[in-house]
Amino acid sequence: MRMAAKIILLSLSVFLLAVCSLQAKESETAAPPIPQVSPPDEAAVAPPAEKERFIHGEEYLTGLLEKIKKADPNEGARLEKLRGEDPQLFRKEIRKVAQEHGIAPAGFEAGQPRGEAGMEGDGRPPMGMMGREKVREHIQARENLLTAWLEKNEPAKAKELAALKEKDPQAYMRRMAFEMKKYREIIDTEQTNPALAEVLKKDLALKQKQNELLEKLKGITDEKQKEEPTKQLKEIIGQRFDLIVQEKQLKYEELKKQLQELQQSVNKSQSELENIKSKKAEHIDKRLQELLSQSEKLNWD
Repeated sequence: MRMAAKIILLSLSVFLLAVCSLQAKESETAAPPIPQVSPPDEAAVAPPAEKERFIHGEEYLTGLLEKIKKADPNEGARLEKLRGEDPQLFRKEIRKVAQEHGIAPAGFEAGQPRGEAGMEGDGRPPMGMMGREKVREHIQARENLLTAWLEKNEPAKAKELAALKEKDPQAYMRRMAFEMKKYREIIDTEQTNPALAEVLKKDLALKQKQNELLEKLKGITDEKQKEEPTKQLKEIIGQRFDLIVQEKQLKYEELKKQLQELQQSVNKSQSELENIKSKKAEHIDKRLQELLSQSEKLNWD
């Protein structure tokens, strides 16, 4: 009897094991195979917009540099050197210089539609918080300021620029950028130190005469004929020296005045600090009374 029971139990165990094995095989057959995913090809998925952004940016900067070299060779040479030494600073400086000269490279004129990846039609990244309208307003304000100053101090040049504006607006903007760079320090200084601005104005006029004499001397081969222009040049250099000394003296006096005002502020702050520290108990009692009396005040609101 016991033997029969054992045989039955053993048979039942084998039967159950076979059923479980069969179910496992059916599950494996029904389940879809897991696909083998190979790593993506980085070259295939690289966004083309990034390549376009780089290509357009370099084309734009190269075009700017070539035009700046023609308009201002010294500035162009400086920027070309900076491009190799510090590319990040170069990108910042070249746009600043181009804006001052009113320059845009061929094939990248303003007004083209916005390109891919958020790029402007001229290859530049979109302008930041300032926006195009703010830039135009800033340029217009500078133009108005320079025009008013020239009408007062250089009327012949102001008349010449007005005629150029009617004849060739683009050439006018480039010329205005050049003149602003030339007169900007004088115009700004007039607001804070008129005496210094007058010295700067005289020195600029002498510098122009100096350059004219140098050009004249380059065309003279006879040593005898060089004597008079050389004498005039020496006189101008002497006058410029006196103006440079005067300029440095005025700047020294202005700096000295600023230091005196700063020292007065320091002395005042120190006196206030000492007064507060010496009356600590008094200030504490006063503040305590203010806090305690707030609850007793009648609210009329």
